[in-house]
Formats: sequence, structure tokens, C-alpha cells
Amino acid sequence: MGTGLPLEGIRVLDLTRVVAGPLGAQIVSDLGADVIKVEQPGGDMIRTLSPPSVYGVATYFLSVNRNRRGVVIDQRTEEGQRFVADLAGAADVVIENYLPSQAERLGLTALRDALPHVLWVKVASAASGGPLADEPNFDLIAQARSGIMSVTGTPESGPTKVGIPITDITTGLYAAIAILAGLFERAAKPDESARRIEVPLLESAVSILTNQASNYLAGGVIPTLIGNDHPNIAPYAPYQTKDLPLLLAVASEKQWQGLCEALGHEEWSLDPRFNNNEARVKNREALRQEIEAVLCSEGAEAWMPRMVAKEIPCAPVNDLPAVFAQAQIATGDLIETMELEGGPVKVVGFPLTIDGVRPRLRRPAPTLGQHTEEVLAYVKEHRS
Repeated sequence: MGTGLPLEGIRVLDLTRVVAGPLGAQIVSDLGADVIKVEQPGGDMIRTLSPPSVYGVATYFLSVNRNRRGVVIDQRTEEGQRFVADLAGAADVVIENYLPSQAERLGLTALRDALPHVLWVKVASAASGGPLADEPNFDLIAQARSGIMSVTGTPESGPTKVGIPITDITTGLYAAIAILAGLFERAAKPDESARRIEVPLLESAVSILTNQASNYLAGGVIPTLIGNDHPNIAPYAPYQTKDLPLLLAVASEKQWQGLCEALGHEEWSLDPRFNNNEARVKNREALRQEIEAVLCSEGAEAWMPRMVAKEIPCAPVNDLPAVFAQAQIATGDLIETMELEGGPVKVVGFPLTIDGVRPRLRRPAPTLGQHTEEVLAYVKEHRS
């Protein structure tokens, strides 16, 4: 299928399940790669992780499995392993997320070693050689073990998870980066063996602690639960107005001066409690009281134009209906319609634009085994 996209002509064998691996494969498929997803009989477990579901398929599955062909192959059988070997040998990239012991039993370890020309990307539970490398891992476990939950929440709520599978998403993004890096090197050095790149869920999760990790490792500060406040910047959080919270992100002294002017309290910029960011962070509760005492005189919609006029980054705290109703999204082309066997369903499309054009949905998420006969017939025809 001609796509005109950067990865047109690249063939990817997707042996992944659940979220992180499929998302990595979906990103490169959105960029034009021809991706074949292999499922065991019974299918990827995420197919049935519902409610909600549409036309018998979990919406969770639909979110990370578009733009690919789907086949069912029992990799526990000799014939199944032979089909997978044929598909892998004809691919540019293999991406898989089996535990090391599972990969060994299914013949994938030996297959990887037998295909030095194929880029192999492994989405792992944890980095090889460590004590957790062969233990199952999922997003919630990674959020807990990585420390993400320890910096999310309030003293009242206790540690909480992020409301999306943030460690799966991060790992999927790293997997896509790994594929692109490996393909770039292969193009630059075609006579060298392709890379074996491991993308571990736990270590990927730890990597996104970013400033919080640095606060501890370099600064010796153990983060506490401060809810929506920023550990290093103030004011940088939602603040209550007369009706709805309004998020203010004041990241510079110029913006702080503008906020003081917008709120009619220029004297705050001279107050020793607030006259620099370090002081504001130390006195964040007193600062919140002062700001909200002013903001609560009017609603969020009344305050936003004044903030924008002073170049102060701000935003409403939207629920999902408001997200998809806002003009930036509602009048754009990010939301697409996926045509399933039972009917149409709306999905979030690819966020990037290429030369000013957003790549469109080419294939819906496949039904279980939808392309098995087509792909296996091709494999049998081209076997030497």
C-alpha cells in the first residue's frame, strides 16, 4: 500500500501484546511501515480488557493496534515457529515483549541470533541481568516500583497512580525511538549487523522522574506528596476561581510580574515572601491563599483573557467532553473514524504532521486473525 510516508517500504513483525509494545509498533505503522501483528490463538489479552467495548472489541485494544495486519499463529507449535521465522526473516524489524524464559521456549532467542540482518527490539519487563528481568511487569506495578506513585497524590490521598498508563506509553515511545535509531544506523552502515535494542519498562519509568530524580540524586531532597503543585516552581498549579479551577504556569520572573499586574497586586513582587521563585516555593501555601482570594471574585472564563493579555500561560482543567469540544481539537483533524466490522467508531489519530499534513488512518485495528490466510499464503508461496 503506497503511503508516501517516511517509513514506506519498511516491514515490521509485531510480536507484542498489551500496551507498550503495540504502541511502539503503532507509531512506526502510523509513519508508513507495513506492520504484521502476530497473536496466539485466543488473541492479545487487551482485546477483552473491558468495559468499555464497541462491537465486541475493547476500546483499549483499538487505541494501540491500528494500521497493521493481524494474523493468528500458535508459536508453541513447530509449524507456528516456522511461520514466525519466515515472517521475521523477511522483516526489517522485529519487536517483541516476551519474558526471557518465554522467548526461549518459543524459539525467539535462537531466531534472533540467527537473523543478524534484522533489527530486533525487545520491550522488556526490566533490564536484562537484573533480578526483575524475568518477572512479569505491568504499568501499575512499574508506577509503584519506579517511584512515580510516591510523587503523585496529596497527603490526604496518599500515593496515587497517574490516570493514564504512563509507563506503558513512555516505554512504547522509547521502543519507537529504538526502531527509528536502528533503521537509521542500518541505512548508514548497511554492511554491519543490525542492532539488538532492549527497552525495559521499569527503567523507562524511572527515566521519566526527570526533575524529581535529580532533586533527590543531586539535591538530596526526597519529594513529598504536593498534589498539583510543582516541586520547583510557584505559582504553577490549578487555583480556584469563583467557579472552576484555573491552571497558572508562571515559569519566569517576567510572568510573575505580569500575574501581579493581572491580579491588581503589583506590591506582591516586592513582598520578601514572593519576590523570587525560591521564596515563592518556600511560601507556596501563603501564595495560594493570596492568589485564590483574588481569583474567587470572578469565574475562570473572566480571568483567562486577562492572563493571556499579560502572556501568562494558563488553561482550564478540562474533563474529556471539554477536551474534545475545544476549538483546537474540534475544528482540527486529530479525531478520526475507524470503520470496524460492526460499524464506525471515533479514535484519536496520529498527533504529528508531516509537511503540514497529518498521516491518516489506513487500516482499522484488525479483527482476530483477519489477515492470517492472506499472509500465510504469501509466506508459503515465497518459501525457498
